Amino acid sequence: MNPSKKKVSPLLSCSIACLALSLPLAAIKDEKNQGRWDKPCKGGPDAVVPGFLVNMGPTGARGVLKSNSFVVKYIFPKTPAAKLLKIDDEVYGANGKKFATHTFGGKPNGIEGPIQDMGWAIEKAEASKDGILSLMVKRDGSDLKVDVPLEKLGSFAESFSVDCKKTQILRERAYKYLMDNPGGVNCQGRCVGSLSFLSSSDTKILSYGKKLAKAWDKRDNDQTWSWELAFHAITLSEYHLLTKDKSVLPTLQYTMDQLRGCQWKAPDIICYKLEQFTKKNIKIDQETLQKHMDLYDGGFGHAPYTTVIVPRGGGGYGPMQWPTLLAIDAWQLGKKCGLETKHKGLESAFVFLDHGTMASGNVAYGGEFTLNNGPIDSKKWKMSTRHGNSAKSGLAYAAYALSPPSAENSKAMKLHLANIDAAYKDMTDGHADALMGFTWGMSGVLASDDKKLKEKVSQYYIPWLNMARCAGSDSYCILPARDYADQAYYQAPNIRNYTTASVSYIYSFATPKLRIQGVGQ
Repeated sequence: MNPSKKKVSPLLSCSIACLALSLPLAAIKDEKNQGRWDKPCKGGPDAVVPGFLVNMGPTGARGVLKSNSFVVKYIFPKTPAAKLLKIDDEVYGANGKKFATHTFGGKPNGIEGPIQDMGWAIEKAEASKDGILSLMVKRDGSDLKVDVPLEKLGSFAESFSVDCKKTQILRERAYKYLMDNPGGVNCQGRCVGSLSFLSSSDTKILSYGKKLAKAWDKRDNDQTWSWELAFHAITLSEYHLLTKDKSVLPTLQYTMDQLRGCQWKAPDIICYKLEQFTKKNIKIDQETLQKHMDLYDGGFGHAPYTTVIVPRGGGGYGPMQWPTLLAIDAWQLGKKCGLETKHKGLESAFVFLDHGTMASGNVAYGGEFTLNNGPIDSKKWKMSTRHGNSAKSGLAYAAYALSPPSAENSKAMKLHLANIDAAYKDMTDGHADALMGFTWGMSGVLASDDKKLKEKVSQYYIPWLNMARCAGSDSYCILPARDYADQAYYQAPNIRNYTTASVSYIYSFATPKLRIQGVGQ
């Protein structure tokens, strides 16, 4: 029988048709993006935008992400797309090629689809002779070709951490933008912005970085969260190691001591009560429960630790690997400044990190290895070979790289780079702050001596950087990264400055000077 004429049952035909109709929608976990397409931020130049829309690169347009397209919802005046694109235009391709289906909200949470495809189209246009980005647009039922003129900036090199003319141009512009528009960043942005400026070989920019870091030579109060303390200590440490300015050491020592006050400490940990488990018919006695709770020793929550922790609250939501990793890096850098601690905080933090690291190098969110989801076999959990959480592996790599050289530390560094190699597509999945995940994940990659990994990850995120870059090519705005908890757009006082500071830090690996960048390790 001729296969082309083979009969198909009506039921099967219906099933195939239904499947075909459902495929484009399957990639969108939440079409409304939790209502954020229509929820504007409150500060900075992006407050005029009607919601957390996708920045469509240096065109000046922003839009809602669909399965295979962007629907334009805002266009900045006097930008390349102004007077060329219109509100509600559907951009579904570029340079004669339709966009693929996106993976936003899928597994892994990569950038494939419209974000990646348009990002590469921008790269190609900026490297062309005419600089034209030719967009495929549907307007009022008609298909149009809209040619948007872009600046001819050339192409990125294989890695941001090599001699790349485009990186150099964009980094200098980012520096100028931040110097002309100071402030508006959270503690994370303040840290990476300072580190970025400190990495410059330009005396003017370096001087500005020293002033930024020196301005943080102030003591925090006793209610300061562990995140800010860690970012504070990392910045002052790198400043001292670069300048040899001893005046910041008292503040640095105080900040390191404050970190100890945020650390969970056994045997006083009381974060769960027996009845919480017996009510759920989970069989566990008090002694076993306490042994599980003791495994939280060395971890860090959000806020200063107290001996009695409200379940999932007080002391900061429970211990998490993110702030623990930051504290480890801060303490490690402080030691390189000649400061010592009279406690075992660093050692216990490493133990907590080890408990929460799978055989694959995948680093847990918090205490999944013991009680987060009810008592489990911690050793069995640790044997998992599932990859993921590449961003945390970037920080974990730094934690071991900043340690004294040893075969064990070298093995841990290779483990975390291997996890990044397998899971790099989830790097912008930073939970409540995708930008933080991207920044520190990329930091670990670029600080390493793994040339192939640097090129692989850099090449994958070139489209992200092109799409995050705003019109004028001097500033950046975070892109929606997944369908859950990307709150940085609203938490940062000025998301434009925060994103630009983070990107400039990534670019600064072209001229590394700092320990966190792999220098002197």
